[in-house]
Amino acid sequence: MPAKGVQVPNGTDIRIEGVRLALGDDPPVPVLGGVDLQVPAGTVTAIVGPSGCGKSTLLDVVAGLAAPDAGTITGAGSVALMPQRDALMPWLTLRANIALGAELAGASRDDAGRRAEEAIARLGLTGFADHYPHALSGGMRQRAALARTLLAARPAWLLDEPFGALDALTRTGMHDVLRDLMAEVRPTVLLVTHDIAEAVALADRVLVAGPRPMAIIADIDAGPGTDDAQAADAVMTALRTAGALA
Repeated sequence: MPAKGVQVPNGTDIRIEGVRLALGDDPPVPVLGGVDLQVPAGTVTAIVGPSGCGKSTLLDVVAGLAAPDAGTITGAGSVALMPQRDALMPWLTLRANIALGAELAGASRDDAGRRAEEAIARLGLTGFADHYPHALSGGMRQRAALARTLLAARPAWLLDEPFGALDALTRTGMHDVLRDLMAEVRPTVLLVTHDIAEAVALADRVLVAGPRPMAIIADIDAGPGTDDAQAADAVMTALRTAGALA
């Protein structure tokens, strides 16, 4: 179960319509080329595409960190963003880093501390609460980042290559942890990854992005009852058709 006392609101639909964005100047470089997608409440949607196609930029726009040049985004007023790197504060202990999520959500310091302790136990980090990030393994740091995301108590999670820097064995273990949390909390999740197997394993749907400027070129079912190998093959075929693979 989620850490005791953590109240995560029910997931909310995220709808992205005609979102365009160009970055830089002289001349501006188109990055998002009219992105249209919907993430139904309580579901997990993964985006797979070539490096540099605009996937992370799209998450920044959804999170409100960048403003689009055109288009609309609805239902993303309260999101938790888990970036590619764990972004733990090096001067804070693991406990304090995790508690920060609850504090930012409005919890008192004492309450945030209690919730952090519960999340530490839930995510297998007992015994490391007083360690600083430099003394933790990559897997532990990502567990801490995931716990902080949980304690932020947002109805939508934006996950930007959250396990890309981990070795294969640790990454598989983190998939299990994340899958369990998502099943219990049921947030609305938009996951960006380069790993097709990861996308198929975690998501209900896999959206395939073409080369920059980004647009969605395929929508592939990966939910319960689907064959993972067939879904992965469909993703590969879409990427090849778009010229995103050599």
